Amino acid sequence: IVAFRQQQQQQEVNKNMIEFVRSAARLRYESYSGIPTNSRDNLSLVTEDIASDALKKHAWKNSGKTNTSENPSSAKESSPSHASLKAQIKDKLSSLQSIPKSALDPSPSLSVAEFEKDDDSNDHISFITAASNLRAICYGIPPVDSMETRKVAGKIVPAMITTTAFVSALSCIELVKLCTKGISLQRHRNAFINLALPFFAFTSPLPAEEYPGLRGAR
Repeated sequence: IVAFRQQQQQQEVNKNMIEFVRSAARLRYESYSGIPTNSRDNLSLVTEDIASDALKKHAWKNSGKTNTSENPSSAKESSPSHASLKAQIKDKLSSLQSIPKSALDPSPSLSVAEFEKDDDSNDHISFITAASNLRAICYGIPPVDSMETRKVAGKIVPAMITTTAFVSALSCIELVKLCTKGISLQRHRNAFINLALPFFAFTSPLPAEEYPGLRGAR
């Protein structure tokens, strides 16, 4: 059972990592390229296969660097010293001095992505879901789906079924009165309901206001 749960958790991690890389790469590309972010054509910019291949290459590269189980002494000897690392950093920084200052200024063509929770084609909810799920898994918190993310990120308060039932029932009662012959206007009712108090009030409706029509008819 433990092995099965670990396998399920690993599959959940892999799925969220692929989705995080895919959506994050697309949003970053849209921000720096200046293309519109609300286009469905951008869905093919970074596919799941591309994100999966990038993760595999990154994992293989890291495993090749950190695999020191076979011969720890040789790995320690081949690892660069602190002085050589410091020299490499200075060499990299010195190359930046030849870059003109104007090229280092922030690009004025950055695109601002406005958050939209109801459009699945912009990958906003996908990115937030994947990022929050990866962090939740690190702390042993169960991951959630995109619908739960949409409710939290969009601050959606579910409508009360009681209110909907009240409005539907009272409307149907008035419709039955309207369809029944011989019922006067005084038998109909306006309803005012506030479930927070609670408050219920029913009043007789006023006659409809008359306006002169064509040929003076009312």
